Amino acid sequence: MPRCFSVLVLAAALLGSGAVPSRVGAQGSPLNVEARVGAAVPLSSFADGDGVGEGAGAGLGFGVEVTLGGGRRAGYAGFSQLRFGCAEAGCPAGKPYVATGVNAGVRLALASGARVIPWVGAGLLTTRVESPGVRESPAGVSELGFGGEVSAGLWVRAGRSLALSPALRAARVGTDLPGGARLSLRYAVLDLGLALTF
Repeated sequence: MPRCFSVLVLAAALLGSGAVPSRVGAQGSPLNVEARVGAAVPLSSFADGDGVGEGAGAGLGFGVEVTLGGGRRAGYAGFSQLRFGCAEAGCPAGKPYVATGVNAGVRLALASGARVIPWVGAGLLTTRVESPGVRESPAGVSELGFGGEVSAGLWVRAGRSLALSPALRAARVGTDLPGGARLSLRYAVLDLGLALTF
């Protein structure tokens, strides 16, 4: 996982610094509003650790994102909610982890003027986790945690004002559970966005 973070962050840094020619274009429209849905998969100790709150399972992720930009760089901001399985982490049966947060960052397009445009991105996020019944955290609502994310995907024009945007995002955020336990969320989200373009 660290290697994946390093490669994507390096790519974003090179693009942002101007090391890639400035003729690289944006994702086709200056304003996109996306609804996203997909799978959220825990990684590292969040998936297989035995600490407080660790041992989460895969679940559903969804969100809304707005992308704005007219050049090869585009800023984005969004809201998301991820629902991880929580049985192995000690939650009562049927109770998931619910990680809710906002994110913001920059996307950098790797092509221009095409029907399919690859992009990479990097950003910051804040997350609050609800984990009812986890041992040593009976109240179940964490402090607001902060972290970062890297992403890569495609922007695929599907019509005059419609586009599809499949993407893979990897994130790392730390938060404090009630009772003082530190929870490190490391996860990947593979999802599909349906974008209205303006």
